[in-house]
Amino acid sequence: MKDKREQIEAAATQAIQKGGLNSVSFRDLAEEVGVKSSSVHYHFRTKADLAQSVVRDYTARFDARLAEIDRSESTLDGKLQGLAQVFEDVLSGNDFCLCGMMAAELNGLDGPTRLALRGFFEMSEQWLEKALSGSSSGLALGLSSHQWAMILMSGLEGAILVDRLTDSRERLNAFRALARAAAT
Repeated sequence: MKDKREQIEAAATQAIQKGGLNSVSFRDLAEEVGVKSSSVHYHFRTKADLAQSVVRDYTARFDARLAEIDRSESTLDGKLQGLAQVFEDVLSGNDFCLCGMMAAELNGLDGPTRLALRGFFEMSEQWLEKALSGSSSGLALGLSSHQWAMILMSGLEGAILVDRLTDSRERLNAFRALARAAAT
């Protein structure tokens, strides 16, 4: 059984993925978890403290998924398909990537939360860059692995944003087709 802090963080993560950090209130989290609002403040003094904790936890879980993909997939296509599946799983819950959602609210975030978000995207792009540089892929066009990593990560974030809007998987499927083409 999760302790109260973990329950609050899980409820906050779900709420942020659905409607952004600005939609989250300590009162709503307390109600969701079944505690008093003061209990939420006990674990997370401020909303910024909560945001930083949620981003760190999400980043660690995302990193673990990437490590799992590395262990199970040896080809570039397999790695990119695995990454697309991570985003598919998020979209299947009618959610957004937590860090993508929070990045859209950048102006309302404190410095440490912004740094934590940057860490998420840098970690993700480094993983992609490593996957790309270890392959003689069809991703040419004179771009470096780092540039491709940034493009692909941005493309996945945008894909789930627009696919959620259109209630489709067209953009994620386009990413999957690009991954297959890159593997040739």
